Formats: sequence, C-alpha cells, structure tokens
Amino acid sequence: MATVDDKKIIFSMVGLNKTIRQTNKQVLKNIYLSFFYGAKIGIIGLNGSGKSTLMKIIAGLDNQYEGQVVFSPGYTVGYLPQDPFLDPQKTVKEIVQEGTAEAVNALKEYEEINLKFGEPEYYEDPEKMDKLMARQGELQDIIDATDAWNLDSKL
Repeated sequence: MATVDDKKIIFSMVGLNKTIRQTNKQVLKNIYLSFFYGAKIGIIGLNGSGKSTLMKIIAGLDNQYEGQVVFSPGYTVGYLPQDPFLDPQKTVKEIVQEGTAEAVNALKEYEEINLKFGEPEYYEDPEKMDKLMARQGELQDIIDATDAWNLDSKL
C-alpha cells in the first residue's frame, strides 16, 4: 500500500545541460529527472555517455552545469567514486587491510592478551586474569564472526 512518502518527490533535475569546457563537448542535454522517496534508481548508458557526470551533479560534487537541481529539505545523496583514491604510500595489502580494520585490531589485541597471560602481574591476580579471559572471549567472538583466523590467506 502506497504511503504519502512514497509519492513525495525528493529530488528533481529540470532542463539540465552539461558541457565540458576544455573540449566544448556537451555530455548532458536537456535532462529532466525526478526521484520519489524510497525509489531504487539505475543509470545505464554507453561508456562516455555522461553517467558519472550525472551522478556527480546529483551528489552535489559538480556544480558547473546549466539548469536546475533541487533536493527536498532533509535529504542528502552520497557518492562512491568509480575510482577511489588510494594512498600511493601504501601497499595493496595495507589498503585492503584498512577495510578489515575491525578484524585486524581484534587479532592484534587477542595476541597482546595471550602475552599478558604469561606475566606475573596477571596470573598472580585472579581479578586481572578474569578480566583478561572475559576480554579474550569477546575478541574470540569478533574473530570467529569475521573469519579473521583466515584473514592473511584471504588478503
């Protein structure tokens, strides 16, 4: 059953034109577009047809166009670039590890806890030992849930 929000237009593009100044090539011509709340949108087209340019305009990253782009108040758009910035100072593995930071950090802390089990400060104090074991259990759950034991082979 449709609701009031389902019929609400949250974004409109009216008579939009975009020309690349350096080449004087028109990549978007007279575009009219509206998005309804909750709609799933797909943009398809040939390479070089202006899909990425259109998405940058929708996301507010490109404001060099003619025409009108209007968002309803309270709505925003994010943009995930096709070619993300990668730090040239890092290896591919280091960059991929950033995406697995929770698992990497859990493994690191798990190993640190294992080393503490051998220290008199911990094994001679039952309260400290209990806290270590409880934290190790929490980390074990994270490691199991993220399959972090196999992280190196996956990376």
